[in-house]
Amino acid sequence: MWFLRVVLCAGLALVGELGLSLPGQAQDVPAQESEVKGARKTEAYLAPYLLGTFPMDKNLSIGGNGFVNETFRGTNIKSSGGGGIKAGVYPGMTGGVLGVEGELFVHGGKLKTPGGAFPSADANLLVLNSMVNLLARYPGETLQPYVGAGIGVSFAHLRDINFQTSSGSMTGKGGDAAFAYQFLAGARAYVQKKVFLFGEYKYFGSSYDWKSESSSGVSGPTTSLTFRTHIVAVGLGVTF
Repeated sequence: MWFLRVVLCAGLALVGELGLSLPGQAQDVPAQESEVKGARKTEAYLAPYLLGTFPMDKNLSIGGNGFVNETFRGTNIKSSGGGGIKAGVYPGMTGGVLGVEGELFVHGGKLKTPGGAFPSADANLLVLNSMVNLLARYPGETLQPYVGAGIGVSFAHLRDINFQTSSGSMTGKGGDAAFAYQFLAGARAYVQKKVFLFGEYKYFGSSYDWKSESSSGVSGPTTSLTFRTHIVAVGLGVTF
């Protein structure tokens, strides 16, 4: 009897080594293999881009420190160019559908009131934005449309100020860091297995309050601007 037991144990061990299975176990292996093949890997990416801004005209206002509160009617913010970089991840546990990304982008702009307007404003604007976006996409093999929304901080620097108001003129510069938000939509198109081109539209908004400072260091009035702009971006990305 002991001999038969040894032979039986040896036979079962051999079956295991050869990867064979008993009839009752035959369906388990394909099911497990199917689950592994169906799992999606986590995808990380890095993507630099160029952008163009198309600001919406908003009224600029000024007041405080000896200046009467006034609004520069019809303030025009000119379109400008810029660039940025984004890095993000689509976790495998979401099926590659939901993702998160961080981005930095910078752009310029010029504020100017219509000719003959009073009070009048003329200044240059430089904006650096740091944003975190939540994204949802269709994880296609070649084309991947997506939508998202983000929040962050916008650093706006107003320079070369030349304001003419009923309280007097003002020159100098000012800076502010303010809460910012954006909504976005775009699409990726893969040109190689891990390389893609993308185009993106953003609606971006923030509100700035600059504590102005003259060239001599004297504190001036507060300048306020509600900033809204359309942004179009195109870039190249690499996945990991």
